[in-house]
This record gives sequence, structure tokens and C-alpha cells, in this order.
Amino acid sequence: MNKPNLFIVGQPKSGTTALHQFLGQHPEIFMSSIKEPHYFCQDFHTESDRYYGNQRFFDFRTEQDYLQLFTKANSETVLGESSTNYLYSQVAAQKIAQFNPKAKIIIVLREPASFLYSLHSHYVKFTEENEADFQRALYLEPLRQEGQSDSSRVTSPSYLYYSERVDYYSQVKRYYERFDRSQIKIIIFEDFRSQNEVIYQEILDFLEVDRNFTPDYESVNANKEVRFKAINNLVNNPVLKNISKNILSQEFNEFVRDKIVEKFLWHQAPKSVMPEDIKTQLKNRYFSEVVQISELIEIDLAHKWGYKSTSDRPYYPA
Repeated sequence: MNKPNLFIVGQPKSGTTALHQFLGQHPEIFMSSIKEPHYFCQDFHTESDRYYGNQRFFDFRTEQDYLQLFTKANSETVLGESSTNYLYSQVAAQKIAQFNPKAKIIIVLREPASFLYSLHSHYVKFTEENEADFQRALYLEPLRQEGQSDSSRVTSPSYLYYSERVDYYSQVKRYYERFDRSQIKIIIFEDFRSQNEVIYQEILDFLEVDRNFTPDYESVNANKEVRFKAINNLVNNPVLKNISKNILSQEFNEFVRDKIVEKFLWHQAPKSVMPEDIKTQLKNRYFSEVVQISELIEIDLAHKWGYKSTSDRPYYPA
């Protein structure tokens, strides 16, 4: 069976959907129709099953089911998928290396404060996060780690451990320890957002495919807000989703979500802006982390992201 050799492993809310679609247009690249199968983050499978007492989430549990995603590939030399929680997972890097040690890895990193703000909004929209206030959600993290104030709809409880989501140094290091650096492409989200074509050409070079191809750089994942909260809450009910997945294909369900649910239940709206005082405090907190990852990947992210040396105090607002 066709075996994937490209993995976009993270971060979420960092342009990976656009990148997946742009790459999928290239005649030498096949990208899975299910963007995020999350097959290799089996630590989250276990955590989720234990939390709910059943297999409510993660549909691709066997290699056979997973490889079915790539059966439609023909002459393409690159077969890929984009499971953004592979970077956060403790085990995905090792399992991908065991599965295909010659694979190529793409990692997209986003400035931590804006990433967390966007991630929280995403989880609220899809009803995985039951605390709509960003500050309060950050404050709840240590309580949630002790099993308190949990969300009843989150895929895996640790998805909402926000500070751990931006431990970029440890996350990237896991891949550096298992793959040669020549197999890993680090992309900075802010560069990708402002220079789509330049970064895309760099990726084509990295993948060793024809760099003269130009995709349709259409707008992907424009910001949307929920129009009807009660209905949105209903259609995102995990029980109903599971029933639908058991009756229909996952591809069909994703089509319904992308083309119907989002069209009628959500509406395009300007992105909310994180208050400057919160952004400043988060940048203070994550300064040392940004310095660490800068040294690891040899890119001055502290300068690029506007971080300054300040005390690294934990941010737990009252």
C-alpha cells in the first residue's frame, strides 16, 4: 500500500490548513483527504479513551485503516498528511520515525501569545473549551491538571493545558533526536502568512518536486464567529458526531462541516484582538522558552516575535 512520506506535524492555528491545500494542488504531491487523522499521537488516544471510558474520538487506530487514506495516490512522489497535534504529542515523533525513518517533517511555529489566543478561540467555537474567557481558561490550567474544571467535550484533557502547548523547545527537540535535520523544515507562521509564495517555493525545494508550479493561493480559514450558539452547540455534540461518522463516511462529514455547517451557523467576522496587557504578560512569561527554541533552530525568534528580556513570571490572573 502507498505509504506517506511527508508529515506536517504542527502547530494548529498556524496556517497548516492552507499549506495542506496548497501542497495538495501540486501534481507531484498527494495530501490525504482527511487532513488530520492523528494516527501517530497514540498517547492522546489512550488519554481520551481513559477520560471518556470509550473510544469517542480518533477514528484511525490501525495501520490498515490509516493507509486507506493514501490508496488513491497514483504517480505522486510525495504522500502527506497534516496532523497538527503530532508536535504536542510525546510519542508521535518516535512512532513516525519507526513507521518511515526517511520521512520529511514540516513544523510551523507561531508566536506563543497569539497562538494561544487563537487556539482558545478555536476550542470555544467547536465547544471543546467550556471557559469562554481567555484569561480564566489560562488560570484553570493547574486545576485541570488535577482533574478539576474539566471540559466534557475536549478531545483529550491535555489539549487545554495551554502552557504546555508552547513548550516549543521540547517538542521540536523530539523530532531533531529522531530525524536528520535535513529531513525537517521549520516554518515561521508569520513569514508564511506574509510571504506565501516565497515559503511555498522553499517547501517545494525541500520536497524535491517541481518548484515552477504555482497553486491557487485562495483564502483559507478566514475568521468566523458563531451565529447561532445553541445550534452550534448541538451539531458539535460528540455523541451526535459519532453517530454520524458510523452511518456516513468521515469525508462526507467533513464536507458537511466545511460547506454547510460553517456556512449557515457561522459568519465571517474580524478577529478579536488580544488586550495588550495580556499579550505583554504572556510574552514576559514565555521569553526564556522563545530564547531556547531560537537557539535550537538557529533562528532569532525573540527578535522576530518582539520578545524582550524580562522576568519570567507565571501568568495566572486572578
